[in-house]
Parts: sequence; C-alpha cells; structure tokens
Amino acid sequence: MSKETIFISYSRDDTDFVMKLATKLRNAGADIWLDQLDIAVGENWDMAVQNALKESENFLIVLSKSSVASNNVMDEVGYALSENKKVVPVLMEECEIPFRLQRRQFADLTGTDDVKGMKTLISALGLDSSVAKKLIDDDPKPEPKPEPKPGPKPDPKPDPKPKPDPIPPKPKSKLPIYIVAGIAAIAAIVFAFKDKIFPNQDQIAWDTTNIGNNIQIYEKYLTDFPEGEFVTAAKDSIAKKKKRIEDKLDNDDWQVALDTGTEVGFELYRNNHPAGIHIDKVDGKIVEVKNRDADDAAWNIATSANSVRSYIDYVMKDMAGKSKMNDAITNLKKEGKEGWLYSGTSSGSGLIFTVVKAVDGREIDSRTIPKTGDIVKAKESRRTYNSLSGGQAVGSQGRSVPRNSLAYVNNATVLGNAVFLQIVY
Repeated sequence: MSKETIFISYSRDDTDFVMKLATKLRNAGADIWLDQLDIAVGENWDMAVQNALKESENFLIVLSKSSVASNNVMDEVGYALSENKKVVPVLMEECEIPFRLQRRQFADLTGTDDVKGMKTLISALGLDSSVAKKLIDDDPKPEPKPEPKPGPKPDPKPDPKPKPDPIPPKPKSKLPIYIVAGIAAIAAIVFAFKDKIFPNQDQIAWDTTNIGNNIQIYEKYLTDFPEGEFVTAAKDSIAKKKKRIEDKLDNDDWQVALDTGTEVGFELYRNNHPAGIHIDKVDGKIVEVKNRDADDAAWNIATSANSVRSYIDYVMKDMAGKSKMNDAITNLKKEGKEGWLYSGTSSGSGLIFTVVKAVDGREIDSRTIPKTGDIVKAKESRRTYNSLSGGQAVGSQGRSVPRNSLAYVNNATVLGNAVFLQIVY
C-alpha cells in the first residue's frame, strides 16, 4: 500500500453513497482503500482495517448523522488526526460536524452543488489532473440558437405593363426529404442512447471487476479482455495486491522469528525471504541470540558453583551482552569474605595485588593502581584487617589471602603514598 492511498471511513448505514463514491474515485484512477472492496475472503477484518489505516497517509471521512454518532468512526478520526494524516471530510447530508473537524475544509456532496463539492474534494486530496478530469465532466456546451427564418418578402411593385400569366411548374415530390429527415432522427436517437442500445461490455466488465476487487477477478478480466481499455489498470491492481500479500507474509514470518528468539528461527526467515523487508536485521539478531545464549551458559556455571571464584570468573569473561553483572557482584559479596589490607605504594612499585581485570576497560600493567570494581590477583599471602584507621589497616581478622588467588576490589584508597584495598575473596 502506497502512502498516497486514501482510506475511507464511514458508517455502514451510508454504504450505498460510499460505494458509489468509492467506485467513482477508483474508476478515475485514485488509489482508495475501502473495507468492503479491499478485504479478501478469510482475512482478519479488524487487523486489515488497522493496517490499512496505519499505512494510508490520506483519510477521507464521510460525514452523516450516522457516522458522527459512531464510536468506531470517531476512533478512526481520532487516530488519523493524532498521526497527522491528511484528513478530508465529505458531507453527504446535513449533520452536526464534530468540533475537531470544523476547521477543516470539507467537500459538500449533499446534492446542492456536487460539481463544486467534487472540485473541493479533488483539491483537498491533491489528486492529479488525469484523475480530476475523469471525476468531473466538462460543462455541457449550450445548444446553438436556431438561425432566424427569413420573413416574407415584400410584394414587388406592379409592372406597369401587364404580363401574360406564367405556366405553373410541375410540383416536386417531398418524399426524399421526409426519408432523409427520418434517417437523421433515427441516427440522433441511436447516438443519444448508444450506451443503452449497444452497452460497452469492456466498461461493464471493468466496473464489475472493481467491485469484486481481488486478484482472481482481475485476472479473469485480463483473460476476457486481453486488449481491453483497462488492461494496465488491472495489471497494476494485481501487482499491488500481490505485494500486500507478500508484505503481510514477510511481516508475519518476521514476527514468528522474533517470538521464537532463536538462531534457527532467524535463519529460517533469511531462507524464506532472502530479499525480505527485515533481511538487514537478521545478522544483528543472530549475534544477539548467540550473546544471550553464551551469557545464559556462563551464568548457569556461576550459579551452579555458587562460589566467590565462580562469580569472579563470570565477571572476568570477555563477551558481549553480560546481563548479570550486578547479580554476580551481589552474590560474590554474599558468599565471600571481606577485609582491608595494605597493598603497596602509589608509585606502583611493589604492589601486592595486581589488576587482572579493569572495571572500566583501561589498559593495565604491573604498576596499575586498583580501583573499585577491579579484579586483582595476590602476588603473596597477606592477612586482612577489619577496618582502616589512622592511615593503616587495623583489627586483624586472622584470615589470610592465599598467594595467586583472585579477589574483587570493593573499595580502594590512597593515604599518603600507601595504597589500601578492601577486597572480597
């Protein structure tokens, strides 16, 4: 469906008027969408209306006493206004125009001046000249005025000299004149009523095809009238309808892939729609799935072991999409021991704990000062203390950090030249 499609909103009570207007617009070449003409047999009615309303940029609302009282029609109007669609009201009978439509120019087709109303509709919808020409017939030309018959000639002046009476001519037969006049009259009648006497079968078939408005009926028209006047229009309609079906199938299969959320599901979409609407998203989605699966597997390992080391291993993994970092740190603190200890000098020489995983991704070496959130490794065994006071760790816990063990830096501070760490191990 193109953005130029005109969605027609109306009340079912006004079907006769709407069908005539829709047929006239479509026959003239306007791209319209009407539920009774464009929803195929077996298609979900509500979903078809919703999709058509969403995709159409032009919104034609037929105003009547019935439509302004319809909640469904007013819901459609409200959606069209909220989405900034081109809203064109058409007045089919006198009624109370809704407040939100009163400032918009409407086409008056109540019968008072339908030609003017149709011109207003053409202008409001921005229809091209070829469509407009078919919608509005040229004004009929006035009948030519009959030439005045010559009056009787004045009696000639009497000849002063009497002339002998002329011999009267033999009267001519008027039968040929009557025959010619009769033939002309019959020809005029035949011309005036030619469409009724000799109906245009091509036009009749095309009108019927538009009312049916499905691929099979358009194909039947092409079979019956391969050289017909509307062959191009029929082929265009078939192409549009096939595109709609293909797009709907494409979108449905993409939704299935999203709902499945697996690599197999996205590969299946790629195989079925190699040039599909969403083909450029497939690779990204597959990467997301792989990252998610890898993350789930790593997290299952960490929670199965449920130890300080298993959670540190999860934190240290280099992979995209780690979603359980906060949970890992929370569990790490819950399962581990915590204490303060001296780690060396801020000059970086002789640090007891070296950074092996930086929380901020910075480059690290043997002189890198640890930060909160880093993972560090003990170069030698050290005993931890309860707290930090007066520039030193105090209150021995009697616990030591084994050499080469990993720990999580819960806090890091530099006092003077000394580096102190609060670690979870």
